[in-house]
Amino acid sequence: MKMIARPRRSNGRPGPLPARARGFTLIEILVVISMIAILLGIAAPSFVTFQRNSELTATANEFLAALTVARSEAMKRQQRSFIVPADGADWASGWIVFVDTNNNVTSMSMIMEAGVDVEITRHGALPSSLTMPVSPTSTGFDDAGVKYAMFNGNGFMTLIGGGFPAGAAHSVDVTNGTESRRIIANTTGRLRVCKPEAVDCSVAAGI
Repeated sequence: MKMIARPRRSNGRPGPLPARARGFTLIEILVVISMIAILLGIAAPSFVTFQRNSELTATANEFLAALTVARSEAMKRQQRSFIVPADGADWASGWIVFVDTNNNVTSMSMIMEAGVDVEITRHGALPSSLTMPVSPTSTGFDDAGVKYAMFNGNGFMTLIGGGFPAGAAHSVDVTNGTESRRIIANTTGRLRVCKPEAVDCSVAAGI
């Protein structure tokens, strides 16, 4: 058997034996890996739910902010301002807020005129986990099949053909399939976000 030589001190006396290095055994490593895998399996669904709910809340607040800035710009410039779907049909495609400087937007031509109208802000398409579907309990900011919100120079939300939305308010839902948020705007410009299941979260309650 090979003997380990003990190092000598400067005085010639033998020093302590060198410490033996100790690593992890294969079994210990496998146990740790298994525990990490179990913890990740438990945490992953909760993280996904948290992420989707965060996206939901952020999107609802961003739509509310778009309505707020549209109303503010209309009053500041004393001109009509609009918020319309980016693709002209689906709010989930994103939205555009602009000021109709030459007052020529109609329900048949709900588009921003490049180089003439003033773009205030633009929002990109929603994450794939979110939709803004047609709901029997919300109007979807839909006026005779055309989706938009319009504010006049007094800050009132009106219809492009004149008058006010039915029920004096508009609303739209954002959902991730599990949770939903509703954005409500009434004709006087009162804006808010609420949960659709709440008693006061309806177009009628938005007045």
